[in-house]
Amino acid sequence: MKHNASTLGRRAAAAAGVLTLAFLGLAPSAVATETPNYGNIKTEVKGSLAIHKHLTGGGKDIGTPTGTEQNADDKGPAVEGVVFTAYPITDINLKDPAGWDTISNLARTGVPDSACTNPAAPTLGAHTFGKGMASPATNSEGLATITEMPVQAYLVCETTTPGDIVQKAKPFVVTIPHPNTAAGADGQWIYDVNVYPKNEAIDVDKTIQAQKLNGYGVGSLIKFPVSSTAPTLDAKSFYKYFQLKDTLDERLSEVTATEVSLEGTTLQPTDYQVATNGQTVTVTFTAEGLKKIKAAPGKKVSAVFQGKVTKAGSNGTITNRAQVISDTLYAEQPPTPETPPTNPDNPPTSDEVTSNWGDLSIKKVDTHQQGQTKAGLQGAQFQLYKAKDAYANTCSKVKDGDPIAINGQTTLTTDAQGAIDIKGLFISDSIDGADRDNQKDATERCYVLVETKAPAGYVLPAGDAAVTAVKVKVGEVATDNVTVENTKQSVPGLPLTGANGMLILTASGASLLMIAVGSVLVARYRERKQNANLAL
Repeated sequence: MKHNASTLGRRAAAAAGVLTLAFLGLAPSAVATETPNYGNIKTEVKGSLAIHKHLTGGGKDIGTPTGTEQNADDKGPAVEGVVFTAYPITDINLKDPAGWDTISNLARTGVPDSACTNPAAPTLGAHTFGKGMASPATNSEGLATITEMPVQAYLVCETTTPGDIVQKAKPFVVTIPHPNTAAGADGQWIYDVNVYPKNEAIDVDKTIQAQKLNGYGVGSLIKFPVSSTAPTLDAKSFYKYFQLKDTLDERLSEVTATEVSLEGTTLQPTDYQVATNGQTVTVTFTAEGLKKIKAAPGKKVSAVFQGKVTKAGSNGTITNRAQVISDTLYAEQPPTPETPPTNPDNPPTSDEVTSNWGDLSIKKVDTHQQGQTKAGLQGAQFQLYKAKDAYANTCSKVKDGDPIAINGQTTLTTDAQGAIDIKGLFISDSIDGADRDNQKDATERCYVLVETKAPAGYVLPAGDAAVTAVKVKVGEVATDNVTVENTKQSVPGLPLTGANGMLILTASGASLLMIAVGSVLVARYRERKQNANLAL
């Protein structure tokens, strides 16, 4: 049956124009009030659907069905890697005015947001579908085109979405061809149709809490605050899942997450679950938590991931990134939350942050011991302090603050070898800030070592002699200038009354006796000589 072209054209303009323009964000009043007289549809011509994919901008229209760009300043960033599938609606015949009446009814009732909840098996009332025609993935400009499309009405679903897209484009119906209702179009059909669906993206930020709040020595915590801004979801768009995830360095023990909040307000324990699998910690939100996040667009969802430093390790640099894993669907009611995928494709990932640490080895020896290698002295006690000028080229002995805890202890004692080995001291991190005790990404830092107790039998150095300035470097063991010497205590003379004493006394007595005998002999000799002289 042959239909009047004018009747077909008017129905097409009224129906497809309203439906598709409404999808594009234009009000129905934008349809021309005087419908042009469209000619016959060229049923043998195949058209195309050019999809321009961008993040939600300021809400203005960014293009027309003919592909003319407009309001470029209002256009959000292009979205790469999105795939759409156009499903032919097989029970709608666009060669028949009744088919356009059906399109008009869809325009009035709207395409349900849930039509593509299962993109592989869409639903649209009682309508039936042919095999879907998939687009290539959108390129770096957000463009993908489905070609070789026969004259037909199509339900278009977003079927593949990058990990940073939390809300897919709503499903929409498009016709090939599309009536051009623009002023001056002179009753033309558009066979190569352009559409501009939008997405809501999500990202994640990470930083490091100032180390001065958590300690400078091995055994201290490193805390990584992580946050993600809740996107604006459509009324019938609901979270399937929302999860913050962090895999912490193997040099951190007792890993967990704390301080879960929404825009600074602590969330209830029933709003989320914290789970640990090896070094991976997740904060997964429950149905109650998802409800709160949806109701707070633009607000920060935050958690603090943390672990205790066990060692600096060979390179001294502890790195960290976080992820947010989230997805939504269109539905009439919030769904039961799903379990997030363990290894999703390209989830939003934070920039890398780093915390830098080094080692310090102390040796206590006897000053009077000879030789290059001196035995260590056990039992000497020290305390370690921050240096007043922590990043000086030449470290000074001026200390700052309280003693630093090493594995919870502020008094450090030399072992049987006279050594103290500190397996981790904070040097710097990758975060800048005037309120932080940190020079961003510095590779060395000064500390001050103070001897507080000498080993038994040795003298505790006095004043400045008890203080040693040390420089610790990232991923190295600082040993220069940290060999500390002690001198033995002075003792009173010992009484020599034993066998050796008697020997000395005997020798002394014999000497005196010999002197006495000699004196007598000399005296007698002198007397005899004097008497001989008188006889003459």
